[in-house]
Amino acid sequence: MLICAAGDIHGAMDRLYADVLDFEAHLGRRFDWVLHVGDFGIWPDPARVDRATRKHEGAGDFSIWLQARRPVPRRTLFIKGNHEDFDWLDARHDREVLPGLFFLPNGRTFDLATAHGRAIRVGGVGGCYGPSDYARRSQGLRGYAKRHYTHDEVQRLSAADRVAIVLTHDAPAGVRFPRYHGGREFVSEAKGLDAMLARVSPSVCFFGHHHTRIDAEVAGVRCIGLNKVAHPGNLVAIDIESRLGDWWVVGEWGGYASDIA
Repeated sequence: MLICAAGDIHGAMDRLYADVLDFEAHLGRRFDWVLHVGDFGIWPDPARVDRATRKHEGAGDFSIWLQARRPVPRRTLFIKGNHEDFDWLDARHDREVLPGLFFLPNGRTFDLATAHGRAIRVGGVGGCYGPSDYARRSQGLRGYAKRHYTHDEVQRLSAADRVAIVLTHDAPAGVRFPRYHGGREFVSEAKGLDAMLARVSPSVCFFGHHHTRIDAEVAGVRCIGLNKVAHPGNLVAIDIESRLGDWWVVGEWGGYASDIA
C-alpha cells in the first residue's frame, strides 16, 4: 500500500492535492491513502477562525469545498491540529467530512483495507500538549481548550492493538529539534505520547505542528516530523504491506521533489 503522509496545511486544500498529484506523477504510482497530521484547516464558517489563523493563514479553502460537497481526489484520513473548528468536528456523527475525507477522533483507530484483504490500522492523537488540560477528561474541555489532547484519549489509544501507523499532531516527548525557531535547541515535552508509542509499538509515527522536517526515534519507534504545506518535506511517501510487514520511505515532496529511497 502506497501512503502519502502530509504535514500541516492550514486550509490550503487546493495546494495540498495539487502537490499530492504532482508527487504521484513524479513517483509514477497512485497513492492509496493520504494521512494528515492535523491543522488541516477545518473552518466551515470562515468567521469562526481563531485569532492565530486570522492573523496568519486565514480560513483557507475548506468552506468552499464543503459548500460544493467536492470529493477529495485521494482518500484522506486526518486528525485534528490546534487550529480547527473543534465544536463542529465534535458535533459530527459521521467520520466522512467530505466524500473521501475522513476524520479520526483522538484515541481512535481506522483500518485501511489492502488489496490482499489485510488491514493497515492507523491510530491518532490530535491537538497539542497543554499541561493544565492534560489530566482533565476530554469531555470536560470547552472552546479553545479542545486544541489540547488529554490523558484519557492517550490511554484509549494505548489500549489498541495491531496499530501499524500512529498520527500525532504534536511531537512525542523526547523528540529533539537541534535548530528550532530562533536557532536554539528544543526538546518536545508533549507528555504521554512517548509512553503511548512504547505501549502500541507501531511501525512508524508521523507528526506535524512544529513545521519542521525531522527524523527521530522515540521508544524504539521511528518518528517522522513533517513540514508545513509548500515547504520541503511536507509530503512523505511510504510503502507498507501489513501490520507486521516491512515498510520503507519511497520519497518526499513539498516545494521541490527529492527521491530519498
